[in-house]
Amino acid sequence: MLWKSETGCCLLSVLRGLLCLSIGGFLLACLLSAFGIPALVMTVLMHILWSISAFVSGRCAGRHLRRHGLKIGFFSGLLLCTALLAGCLALHEPMTGKLLIRCVLQLMAGMTGGVLGVNTKLKKPPY
Repeated sequence: MLWKSETGCCLLSVLRGLLCLSIGGFLLACLLSAFGIPALVMTVLMHILWSISAFVSGRCAGRHLRRHGLKIGFFSGLLLCTALLAGCLALHEPMTGKLLIRCVLQLMAGMTGGVLGVNTKLKKPPY
C-alpha cells in the first residue's frame, strides 16, 4: 500500500499540503480582490499559508507512518520547498531573502507537524 512506504506517504501527504495551499491561496486571492490588502501584509499571509501547508503535510505523513516524525516532516517540508523553488524558477522570480525565510519556516512547520502526527492518539487506523 502506498501510505505504508515512506516515499509514497511523503508524496501523498505533500499532495494534501498542496491542496491546502491551493484552497488557502484562492481564499487569499478573494480577500485581496475584495479588500485590497497591502503587499507587506500579503507577504506575511503567504508565509503563514506555506507554513500551514507544510504543517498539514508533515502531520499527515507522521500520522500515517507512526514513526520518524522529525525525518518525515523534514522531507515533507523539503518537498514543498522544492515545489516553491521550482515555481519561482518557472516564473523567473528573483531569489530573495523572503524566499529563504519561507523555506526555513516550511521546514520547521513540517518537522513540527511530523512530530505531532506521530504522537497523535488514533481511534482507528488512518488508512
